[in-house]
Order: sequence, then C-alpha cells, then structure tokens
Amino acid sequence: MALFGLRVFNESGQLAMDTNSFTYQIIWQGVIDFSGSVPSYTIAIPGFNPANCVLMIIPTRAQDVQPSESDSSGNLRSYPYVTTAVGQVAVLPKNPSATTGLQSKVVSKAYAIRFAT
Repeated sequence: MALFGLRVFNESGQLAMDTNSFTYQIIWQGVIDFSGSVPSYTIAIPGFNPANCVLMIIPTRAQDVQPSESDSSGNLRSYPYVTTAVGQVAVLPKNPSATTGLQSKVVSKAYAIRFAT
C-alpha cells in the first residue's frame, strides 16, 4: 500500500507527527514583503491560538535563500522575527532586541495553520 502525506521525525528518529494522525486547516495566507519600507506587520487572524496554530513563512524568490552560513548578506535573506498571540501574529524584519545588523529584505508567503489531533 502506498503512503501519501507528511511525516515529521524528532531528533531521535522517531515519528513525531503524521498527517494520518491529525488534521490541519489553513486559516490565513498572505504575502509578507520586506523588500520595500514596510517596518512590520501585525496581522489579525480570527481563530489563531499559539496552543494549536503555527505561522509558516516560505521565501518566494530565489534571491532570498541564503546560499551558506558564511554569506555576508545573510541578514538581508534571513527570516523575519515572528511573535504570536491569541488572534494575531506580529512579523518584524529583525529581532527587536538587536542593536546592530541589517534587517530582512525577503518577500515570502505566510500561512497560518490550525491543527488538531
């Protein structure tokens, strides 16, 4: 029998999550664009709860994928800083406690996903 879906394994190689054992729903999707002068995003997402939801950010342009850790433009290609709360997600171009460094300039697709076992 062929298997289809997603399987996630933990650091010990044991199956931690399998799409056959839980359901998920995309409750929001949109573009996060830091290529211009947008300082941050605060997105209201009804039904979002950090206890059973995640926000996934996926780069949409090849130029936003860092080729190696030694790449000097890494901060420009880094993933944005995300904080979550019930009903909303905040996405910033860099860690708010950072005192130096460049901020992210990526363009990415974001998905808020609710899951249940």
